[in-house]
Amino acid sequence: MRQGLTQMTLQELVTKKNSGQQDIEQFTAAKTEINKRFSFSLASFAFALIGVPLAITAQRRETSVGFLFSLVVAFVYFFFIIMANAVRENPKFHPELLIWAPNVLFISLGAYLFWRLSRR
Repeated sequence: MRQGLTQMTLQELVTKKNSGQQDIEQFTAAKTEINKRFSFSLASFAFALIGVPLAITAQRRETSVGFLFSLVVAFVYFFFIIMANAVRENPKFHPELLIWAPNVLFISLGAYLFWRLSRR
C-alpha cells in the first residue's frame, strides 16, 4: 500500500526527499511536509508571543475584542497553511518557505507588541 506524505515519519520523508528517483514536484512536496512539521511546533510560541502582551493590557470589558482578534489570528495562520498545501507540488511558489510566513509574521507582531508594552 502506498503511503501519503502526511502519514510518513520524519525519517521516511527525509529519505524520500534525498532519493534521486523522484520528480521535482515530489521533492518539493516532501520538503514542504518536513517544514510544515517544524513550523507547527513553533506556532505555539508565536501565538504565546502575541497573547501575553494582549492579556496584560486587556481590560475585563475588552473580552469580545480579544475573542475577535484571536479568531482573526487563527484565520490568517490557517489561510497561509492552506495556501502552502495548495501549491506544495509547485516549486516556483516556494511552499516550503510559505509555510513559515505566518510564524514570521506573528513572531514579528508579538515582538512589536512586547516592545510597545515595554515603552508604556
